[in-house]
Amino acid sequence: MKIEKIEELLDNGEFAKALKALKGVGPGAEKGRRLFLKGEALRGLGLFGEALNEYAAARKAAARDEELLLEALLSGARCFRALGNEKGAFDSARKALGLSKKLGVSEEDARLEWALALRLAGRLSEAAKLLEGLYKVYGREKDLSGQAFVLWALGGLYRLQGRYEDGIAAFDGSLKAAEKDGDEAAAGYALFGLGGILRVAGFMGRALECYARARKFFAKTDDTFAKAYAECGTSNVLRQLGRLDEAYAGYERAHKLYSSLSDWADLGFVEWGMGEIRRKDGDFSSALKNYRRAAKLFKGRSEPRGEALTLLSLANLYYLMGHTARAEEQHSAAMKHIRRHGLHTHLETFT
Repeated sequence: MKIEKIEELLDNGEFAKALKALKGVGPGAEKGRRLFLKGEALRGLGLFGEALNEYAAARKAAARDEELLLEALLSGARCFRALGNEKGAFDSARKALGLSKKLGVSEEDARLEWALALRLAGRLSEAAKLLEGLYKVYGREKDLSGQAFVLWALGGLYRLQGRYEDGIAAFDGSLKAAEKDGDEAAAGYALFGLGGILRVAGFMGRALECYARARKFFAKTDDTFAKAYAECGTSNVLRQLGRLDEAYAGYERAHKLYSSLSDWADLGFVEWGMGEIRRKDGDFSSALKNYRRAAKLFKGRSEPRGEALTLLSLANLYYLMGHTARAEEQHSAAMKHIRRHGLHTHLETFT
């Protein structure tokens, strides 16, 4: 199969077909491009760690093809970001930014990845300024895809800042831009973001509708990450609605999917959610195991909110178990962590 056909499969979201087709590409095809496309297929399937190996090999094989090197750096930054690897995201984004300026191509993509690395690191004000500037650029260019993505990124950032009204508006805008552009995947991720912020703001019915709509977008796709996201997000809402058995079953499905992707940061949220259900059921020993596993999964993966949730839940659990001094110590540690990262997690009533 020709490289052009494989690129078409990737553009259509047919990642498994593209990966299979790459095995039939003859030795005459340029090695660096072939490795890069394999990385793109793996990334589309949610296999971020495996994709990073292909991007590294593509960079090595790129030789003097600096545009291919730039593509590999940008995609690598996306994978590092998805895995919560702050150092990797910054390193790749920094190199991509320098190379894009040298070549005079993909500068907006590189600036976008730099902004998202800043967001990952918790440098929210800096990230917001860059993202808001990029939104204006994409608006002038009438780039609906760029607008949809930047608004999605801003929605998540505003959520971390506790700016729920701004966040809801951003995700709504992202959804509208994606729908206008005919991009179902982007629309699905906008709905994920909207569902998440509506949930923590207390609008459970609307949040559940968002996840149900998003689930339909990804049901017949190869995007395992999105399917796991749908299960976890829906379970979060069901848990808060008191539908604990349904929520726990959803967490189990999400656990299996995230584990298959080696997505340990998101798996941490699943473990935390399971712990919340077990605590409410009075199974304190099992809840403690879930929280401790969550803490290990969040550690070193640029998930300060996940760490905060776990610390707060542990404090609550220790108090319920009668360990008041330990609970106070844990709560103090949680508050120090929250304030150090500029979060408002302790105020999230509907979490």
